[in-house]
This record gives sequence, C-alpha cells and structure tokens, in this order.
Amino acid sequence: MARLIAVSIDCRNEAARQTFEEIVSRRRDYLVTKGQGTGVADMLLLELDELRPQQTFARIRELLNASPDLEVFLTASRTDPQALLEAFRVGVKEFLPQPLTRQEVEPALARFEERFAGRVSGAGQQSGRVVAVIGARGGVGASTVATNLAMSVQQVSQREPVALMDLDLHGGDLGLFLDLRPLQGLKQLSKDISRLDDTIIKSSLARHSSGLHLLSSGYEGFEEPVHAPGSAMRVIGLLRSMHRHVFVDCGHVLEPAVKEALDCSDQIIVVTTLSLPAIRRTKRLLDVLRMAAYPSGKVGVVVNRYANDQKDLLTETEGLLGMPMAGLIPNDYGTASEAINHGKPLTVMASRTSIGQWYLRGTESLVGDASLPGGAGAGKGAEKKSSFFGRCFSTLGLESGRKPSAV
Repeated sequence: MARLIAVSIDCRNEAARQTFEEIVSRRRDYLVTKGQGTGVADMLLLELDELRPQQTFARIRELLNASPDLEVFLTASRTDPQALLEAFRVGVKEFLPQPLTRQEVEPALARFEERFAGRVSGAGQQSGRVVAVIGARGGVGASTVATNLAMSVQQVSQREPVALMDLDLHGGDLGLFLDLRPLQGLKQLSKDISRLDDTIIKSSLARHSSGLHLLSSGYEGFEEPVHAPGSAMRVIGLLRSMHRHVFVDCGHVLEPAVKEALDCSDQIIVVTTLSLPAIRRTKRLLDVLRMAAYPSGKVGVVVNRYANDQKDLLTETEGLLGMPMAGLIPNDYGTASEAINHGKPLTVMASRTSIGQWYLRGTESLVGDASLPGGAGAGKGAEKKSSFFGRCFSTLGLESGRKPSAV
C-alpha cells in the first residue's frame, strides 16, 4: 500500500481489543495508535454501548461528519437486529461479533483494504443510482415495470451493466421474465451479511444476454421469508458500488427488507392502475411515504394499463393523490403477458408496439438521471431517512411484514 493505515481502538472488552490489535499488527502497513482519539485514523474499532446504543450511534455520526473517510468497525457481545440495522444506517462499514475471531476479522480487513486502496488511488467506488419500484397492490404489474425499465436503461447504457434486484420475498419470479435461472439470491446472501463483499455478490448474479445482471430473491413463495436486518441495505449498497443503475422490484408488501430498499433508494416509483381498489391503496401508500419525510421529487406514480378513455378518471385520481402522474403506460395486457411467457422483455419482443415504444422512449424521462438522454435528474439521493417508519405503518394499518388487506 502507498502509506500506513492508522488504526484506533476504543473497546472496553479487553479480550476483543487484544485480539483485534494482534491480528492487525501482524498485517503489513498497519499502525495501531495509542489512546482512544481518532485523530487522523483511517479505521476505528468501536464497541457498542449496549445499554445506550443511541449514544454510540450519535458519536459515529459526529465522527463521520468530522472525518468522512474514517471507517468504523463496530463490535458487540450481542447481535441485536435493530441495533445492527441502525449501525449500517449511520455509516458503520463492518460488524464484528464478540468474541472476535480471526475468521471474522480477516475478511473484514480484506474488504477494508479494497475500499482504502480505491480512495488512496483516487479511483474510489462508483455510486450508482437506485430506483425502487413498488406496487400499490398485488397484480398492478410492478414486476413488469421494473424489468422493462431496467432493460430499457440497459439498452441505452449498452456496455455498462444494469442491476435488477428481486425483493419480492413472497415468490418473486423475475428470472421467468428474462428466461434466467439464478442459483441463489437474497435469501442465501442474508444468512451472514457480515461476510458479504463484491466477490460474493458477483457470484450470485445471473447474467442476461443484453448485459443486465439479475439478483433473485431466492424465495419460491411457499415459505415465510426470514429477513436479516440490514441485509437488503447492505446488498443494495454493494450492487450500487458495481453498477451505474440499480432497479429494485419491491413487490407490494411493506416489510422490513422493502423499507430498507426505500430508505436507501434515490427514486421510488409507485405502480398502480386506475381501478378503485388500486387508487385507494395508492393513496394510503403515498401517505406512508410522505410521513417518512422523503425529499420532494423522490416519489413518483406510474399508471399501468392506461387507456385513452380514462382521461376523466385520470384527472380525478391526480386530484385525489395531490400530484400528477409521472408516467402513463399504455394498456396492452395481451402483449405484456406474451412477453412474460416467452421470457423476453417488451423492449425486445414487442419494440414496435405502443407499450414497447413507451418503455424505449418514456424511461428516459421517468428515471430521474441526468446521465440518460432526456433524464430529469429528479430525486437527488435519499437525503433524509425515515426514523419512524414502523410507527407510520402501524398508524395507517399497514404493518410491516403483513400483506395488504383486501380493499
């Protein structure tokens, strides 16, 4: 490496401190600084105050505001799922459960060294744009929209691979939409999120002939999904470091994994239709998202299966929702179904139809990215995260993990 890596350790557990220092000291180019001050440290091993975790998280925020390049490794004797999720949200890069072992520490240091080398060389990691697509209710076509938006951007990006992530944990079938058979997905990756890195993610991606990369959910729909807190956010973070564009099919169930995706996305696209049940669910979903205090411009609504004779209903719906529609996808259910059955995107199989043309032309204005021709540049990142999302869901009767009730 070009220079020494300064390491600071702030750990009350003496055994953990000694183990970490011993492992680090045996590696080249590392220097363990004395005392608890971070100073010019590149890495900090910090022990979580399990009685007052919020104080630890507040300190991490202060440290990262003062030293953005500092990497925080958090360690604790117990792995509390909510605390772990909050840790990743405030900027923790690695979590090391106690007692510390070489099997846990060594891979974490290797991942750090990759990130550190990129910063020192000036290359760094690219930060791709994340677009979350969520259905107002089941059956509105959110998976079709997510798949074809991703494919449209892939066709524009050409040599730069676009990532499509299936976060429908209740039987997502994006592999069928693209005639791909992924070997593993989020279910398998979530088993040990502390070990996730670029290599593991790359090995889990199914590659389409167009260049698009698919990460499946790993669920078949016959089992209750088991979500490891922070896993969806961690996976999306790794995907965006490797791809310029990441599309996430969130299904239609507001559960913890989906909340993480919405939190870390740059843009949220709500897919609906102009049926009364769908409009009602759209209104309730938008209320939830507004209570989460996302930046203006981050959330947009797209009407799927729109027919020209629905103009009056469209006007009424926009008035009810308090916002104009971001896109109107033509109604061609037969063509869309045929494309799914053949495992081909609409932009490939039906590029000359009205619906195929919409995806080829409309994606550029819908996906707020100035790097795409005609991109709007809307929704510049998830500037404000939701810290009271769970209360919002409960208030509106949309508890996390529970499928929406019939309307």
